Amino acid sequence: MEEINRFVILAQSGRFTVSDLCEQFGISRKTGYKHLVRYAASGLAGLQPRSHRPHTFPQRTDAAVEALILAERRQHRTWGPKKLQAVLELKHGIERPPACSTIAELLRRHGLSVRRRRRPGAFAASNDGLTVPTQPNHVWTVDFKGWFMLGNQQRCDPLTVCDRYSHYVLACDARPNQQFKGTRHAFRGLMRHHGLPEIIRCDLGAPFASIGLGRLSSLSVWWIEQGIEVEFTRPGSPQDNGSHERMHRDLKAEATQPASPNFAAQQRRFDRWQHTYNHERPHEALDQRPPAEFYRPSARRLGENDKPLVYPAHQQVKVVSDSGHVAHEGRNYYMGDAFAGKRVGLEHSDTGQTEVYFANVHLGHLAYDAEGGRFHPTAYVKPARPAPHPHQPPAAAVRAGREQAPSPAPLP
Repeated sequence: MEEINRFVILAQSGRFTVSDLCEQFGISRKTGYKHLVRYAASGLAGLQPRSHRPHTFPQRTDAAVEALILAERRQHRTWGPKKLQAVLELKHGIERPPACSTIAELLRRHGLSVRRRRRPGAFAASNDGLTVPTQPNHVWTVDFKGWFMLGNQQRCDPLTVCDRYSHYVLACDARPNQQFKGTRHAFRGLMRHHGLPEIIRCDLGAPFASIGLGRLSSLSVWWIEQGIEVEFTRPGSPQDNGSHERMHRDLKAEATQPASPNFAAQQRRFDRWQHTYNHERPHEALDQRPPAEFYRPSARRLGENDKPLVYPAHQQVKVVSDSGHVAHEGRNYYMGDAFAGKRVGLEHSDTGQTEVYFANVHLGHLAYDAEGGRFHPTAYVKPARPAPHPHQPPAAAVRAGREQAPSPAPLP
């Protein structure tokens, strides 16, 4: 500014020509005459720096559209630019909504979004051995979202069930625990309303699985009795049920923080969230359309009375006792409490072993295990112990050597 003021003052003195002054100050004649014109119009105040911002913005987002974006974002704080763009087009009828980058910049400008660094993917999605659904009710995914405390200091375990094909949330039930009876009661009501799926996919946690035969629990045994195939994910692999875990993240952010004062209030929040998720929230995997447009109830209905399983004619049918044992050739084999009162099929294989089946699930074969001088009847295959290294003595010899080894002499 000092240089511009000196230039104008010297030009007004009449002692120098404008061309000479422009050459001395290192500016073009166009710039020099610009300063002189501004000085003549507004004096020294006209020489102050001016903004280069344009007076009009032909591509600027309309104020009404901007208000809609902010209102939808405040109502659904986990929705990003892609979902907000779809809402503007489908819900509000805007033919040409702003670009996702424009919506993202608008959210950041109003403090509704923070730019963060995306962590590299540590868990690659893998569907090896898992069924890819081709229609609604082909695969249901079930899980318990992590428990939390309500305002009255009661524990809440949300049970969630989702249709894998349409991403439709079938149930979001606030449960006081994860026990078998309450969970089966919830599934009975759910299946009366929506019908039966072909496959249920779950993790290896209780009450869906156990450490017993076939990893089956009392609940998964009941599913199989209804003609449903049970599909377990790999241990410690939440990516096998990735879409369900992603749904849990939205559930936690939108319906559990902060927690409601009691079960009734929390269930009402779950019901409102479930309706929004199914009927209003655009889903990226569904071309930004809500899951309700793709889901249809199942035609397979729940059998209220549990019918006994029917096995092929070449299998010998046994009924497991109330204590979980099955008798075969004068010996009792422990099957587990989950199979108490159930019918299992025994089949002699070509290797001479007796294979055990529950419905179409192969549970293993009957084997005799002699340890400690007694026979322990089992109904599972114990993994073989690895062979010792050729240069490594057996463990029994090592133990015997330790017992016979003399004690070291005391230090002097």
